[in-house]
This record gives sequence, structure tokens and C-alpha cells, in this order.
Amino acid sequence: MQFGADGIWVSNHGGRQLDGGPASFDVLPQIAQVVRKRVPVIFDSGIRRGEHVFKALACGADIVAIGRPIIYGLYLGGAAGVTSVFEHLNKELAITMQLAGTKTIAAVKETSLID
Repeated sequence: MQFGADGIWVSNHGGRQLDGGPASFDVLPQIAQVVRKRVPVIFDSGIRRGEHVFKALACGADIVAIGRPIIYGLYLGGAAGVTSVFEHLNKELAITMQLAGTKTIAAVKETSLID
């Protein structure tokens, strides 16, 4: 990329201090469109369920970061808790993919959430 970025991280971290700013999820498709796959787009705002992972991927994220659920899993169950969180998110993502008729992550990324 012209300015030396290796990726674009889309997050609302600190969003409470910028009252009235756009939600990260709302601007994700526009950011992905401008980036045009030149670098990875990483999204990490409010991911709590497998359905959220699906939506982020469908809206242009290449990578979905999962922070808070992992911290909760670590606190409540150590390494086993973290494993449990990943397993649960993967199960929810698989169910969402089945309901949407997508068999692969590539197919999810081609899914349009807007008519």
C-alpha cells in the first residue's frame, strides 16, 4: 500500500468518547470497498456470537477479532474456558452458514446482507 500499512483495523475502541460517531459495523462495508483487498481488513467491534462473525465477514472483514468473549472464557475457565468460547462461536457460525446456504468462508464473504 502506498502509505506502508499492512492492514486496516476497524474498531470502535474508545467509541464512548466520540459520542455520535458512526458505528464500526456501519462503516465496515465502505472501508472494505475502498481497501479493495490490498491489505487485510480486521474487524473487532462487539463480536459476541457466531452470527456476528458471519455478518462481519459478509460485510468485508478478512479477519474477525474476538476480544471480550475470550477474556471472559479465560477468567471463568482458564485455557479450557477459551477453548469452549471458540468451540461455541464456531458452532454458531456453522449454524448461521447452514441457514444462509453458505458452505465456505469464501461463500460467506460473497454474501450480501443488503438487497
